[in-house]
Amino acid sequence: MQLTQRTALDLFEERGFEEVTVTEIADAVGMAPSTLYRHFSTKEAIVLWDEHDASLDDAFVAALTNQPPFEALRSVFVHEVGRRYDDDLEFQLRRVRYLYRTEALHAAAIEADFVNTAELTVGLESALSKRDRAAAPILSRAAMAAVDVAFDRWQASNGATPLGRLIDEAFDALARLEELR
Repeated sequence: MQLTQRTALDLFEERGFEEVTVTEIADAVGMAPSTLYRHFSTKEAIVLWDEHDASLDDAFVAALTNQPPFEALRSVFVHEVGRRYDDDLEFQLRRVRYLYRTEALHAAAIEADFVNTAELTVGLESALSKRDRAAAPILSRAAMAAVDVAFDRWQASNGATPLGRLIDEAFDALARLEELR
């Protein structure tokens, strides 16, 4: 799947997202288009795919068992997401910058954020007390917005500041909102 994603990104950058077909990508990596569609349901999903998504869910579950929800989200996003993107900086920066530059991909990323936010809300609801469950969608949306702002700053600065630090700074800004009351 990594090879497919990297090959597709090369093709997209050479010729444009709309100009490259799934069949061309499949041919370039030596697989049938139907196999490619089994792994990636859409052409957009090829670029959006993140091999670490499943382990990220596990990290959230573990963090929510021993940290307050806000700190658990912050910790996982800063340490897990930040580290993973820094470990493969050149490719991940290239991929994220392409997402921001390509209208169809940016729209698909926003749609994926809605799905991720809904899943995060469900996880938070199970971790919060009955009295606090109404805060789950607010907290998940705020956390995802903080991460989105960090990603935007990261790609706009060409990765000059580590992603984890930008996520941490965004969560600092969220925490300071309490002071505005």
